[in-house]
Amino acid sequence: MRKRPFLLFFFSAAFIYFPLEFTTRWFAFGHFNAVDLVVSGILPFVLIYGLVKVTKMGWYTLVGVISLLGVRDLQAYYAAQGTWQQFIVHIIIFLFSLSYFINPRIRHLYFDPKLRWWRTKRRYETHLPFLMSAKAGEGSEWQYPILRNISEGGCFIETPHPLEMSEWVDMMVPLPVPLGVSVLKARGEVRWVTRNPRGPGMGIQFDKLDPAHDKALKEFVRKEL
Repeated sequence: MRKRPFLLFFFSAAFIYFPLEFTTRWFAFGHFNAVDLVVSGILPFVLIYGLVKVTKMGWYTLVGVISLLGVRDLQAYYAAQGTWQQFIVHIIIFLFSLSYFINPRIRHLYFDPKLRWWRTKRRYETHLPFLMSAKAGEGSEWQYPILRNISEGGCFIETPHPLEMSEWVDMMVPLPVPLGVSVLKARGEVRWVTRNPRGPGMGIQFDKLDPAHDKALKEFVRKEL
């Protein structure tokens, strides 16, 4: 499995400067206020964690933290509570990191599930018979698309009529070897869609499965892999 880009760690780690600066001020003056503790001491660690884990919240936190720190720096600068050198250093860090994270290719990592390859579980390529319904209850209409692959976390369904993002589907997959259950039943959410004529379809992320079906899925995938 490929690893996260080194630059992702590098540009995320740039924000460690603010907790270090806060600690230096704390030892120098012997006191601090709660706002400074949260903004300079805690939020940067939350930000770094979110960026490294590649979560939407991490990307939004990046914008929020830079906004908060920027407003605070401007207030300190105009109130003559800080030095212009400190202000310039902060601006350089903001621009340094944003120049990487606002790059469209990098930004898509946080919003496109297809690109988060380090979070993808090993998949078993298959052509198992498969039943799917996008409607729950008595009015359900079952379809028979092609199940191209399956993992412990989800599957890819090839179909010329993929659903929209965030729609929910019910699925039934007859297992070739009974593993506690003969038909795997699952519910999942559409996490990405492709309409490429060479292989249109959609990626489904499984919701929390019934324990028996979850165990059967894990055993099946591990056995096939």
